[in-house]
Amino acid sequence: MLSIGILSLALSIVAFETGARADEPIIIDAPASSSQLGYVAQPSTSYDEFRQRELHESSRRSRNALIGLSASTAVGAALLFPGYARQCVVIQANSTGTTDQLRCSAAGKALVGVGLPLFVGGVIGVLISGIMFGVRKGKLRRLEDRMAYEKSRAVRWDPRTSRFVF
Repeated sequence: MLSIGILSLALSIVAFETGARADEPIIIDAPASSSQLGYVAQPSTSYDEFRQRELHESSRRSRNALIGLSASTAVGAALLFPGYARQCVVIQANSTGTTDQLRCSAAGKALVGVGLPLFVGGVIGVLISGIMFGVRKGKLRRLEDRMAYEKSRAVRWDPRTSRFVF
């Protein structure tokens, strides 16, 4: 409980550190070129190209999550299974009873205590991130197929130049 409190205190200090500061000057004058109004230029890419970049980025993040969670699963399995198999013993409470107890040494408790959350969290994360990665790659593949089909047609309307393009 103390470690959670220390961690939250450290994170709040870091979060507040990036905020406003008292030694920054206060700006009270209007900008010198207030008569010049800015405008947003027409983007040079289409929505499909923007969506393609967005899907590439999200699929890259999903792939990285899948790789990281797979590593977590492997580390959890490497700690959990040897710790459970070699450091823990199942003891029956009585000869007729069905209640069994699991007795572990100190090393077994440590290995199982660390390995179990890593393994279970990793397996669940691998399933979720694997599904997300597959869905995003499917969307990207369908978008790229549609873009290739639209580019291969002989006559199409170009909205940027407002005319038919061959």
